[in-house]
Amino acid sequence: MKLHVATVALLVAASTAVTAGELDISLSNDTAQVRYYAPMSHSKYGHTDFDIGALYTENDDLMASAGMMMSGEAGSRAPGVHLGVGFRGYGVSFDNINKDVLALTLGGEVLVVPPSERRLGIAFYGNFAPDITTFGDASQFSEIGGRVQYEVLPEAAVYVGFRQIKADLDPGATVTLDKGLHVGLRMKF
Repeated sequence: MKLHVATVALLVAASTAVTAGELDISLSNDTAQVRYYAPMSHSKYGHTDFDIGALYTENDDLMASAGMMMSGEAGSRAPGVHLGVGFRGYGVSFDNINKDVLALTLGGEVLVVPPSERRLGIAFYGNFAPDITTFGDASQFSEIGGRVQYEVLPEAAVYVGFRQIKADLDPGATVTLDKGLHVGLRMKF
């Protein structure tokens, strides 16, 4: 299993050499996650990003994900509020219970950056897959979370966040891949 994690990490690292983007690394006592964001398009109203990532747990569980998110400012009546909508595909291997899940989720995010303090941000996000787009050993899948971030440099922000990733397994049990606090670093290059 550790070989799978190393392979995913090397693929993400190799992709950063190809194009400019953003790297997000978060750690807790039980999990390590890396996610790479690459810009796809920009307009005067916002931007679209592609992302790919992996999460590894102390139980040797592994989650890989890839998605696309369209984001932009909410409007002139809500300065500092950024909204995003998109989709993300997940593949999860619960090693300790021998279950596998594939899910295609719809999701959204809200980022609030107070106009008086442009370095501070508060974000909330959620992704959900109902039974029709959840495959394998599960009937539903979701990831929700939030974070408080501070931009220490124009290209780097640190944050403290909370996330919960869970799947409703067939028949009727729920398994949680991650639930709790983590710290992270987002770097643009």
